[in-house]
Amino acid sequence: MTTEIKELSRAYQLWLIIKDNPGIKMPDVAKAMGSHTKNISDAITKMVKAGNICTQGKKGIRTYTANKSSPPVMYGRGSYKLGKEPTKPTIFMEPTHGNSVFEECRANWQGYQLNQYLREVRA
Repeated sequence: MTTEIKELSRAYQLWLIIKDNPGIKMPDVAKAMGSHTKNISDAITKMVKAGNICTQGKKGIRTYTANKSSPPVMYGRGSYKLGKEPTKPTIFMEPTHGNSVFEECRANWQGYQLNQYLREVRA
């Protein structure tokens, strides 16, 4: 019989520290984790957006409180969430005789705006 030892996820470790010390500041959380604030700030920001942690105060003097009803995933990275659908690539028109640049710009408005911007910068 083999026993698998799983390491707690970093988010869950942060959540436990904040749960045990309500009103704790980020430097104190980093010290408890044995890390630097730069290493945990991204995880804390994601946990705030997910609703695992509540913040109080302004930037620089924020205190954190754990939301006990929604802890993060204990093991692993959690569920993968898809973001927005990727945008479709712009389809350019094939060049034709005549005023093809104008027609291509009309069909590709973002390209036209970029061209206008570049024209202003060059002038």
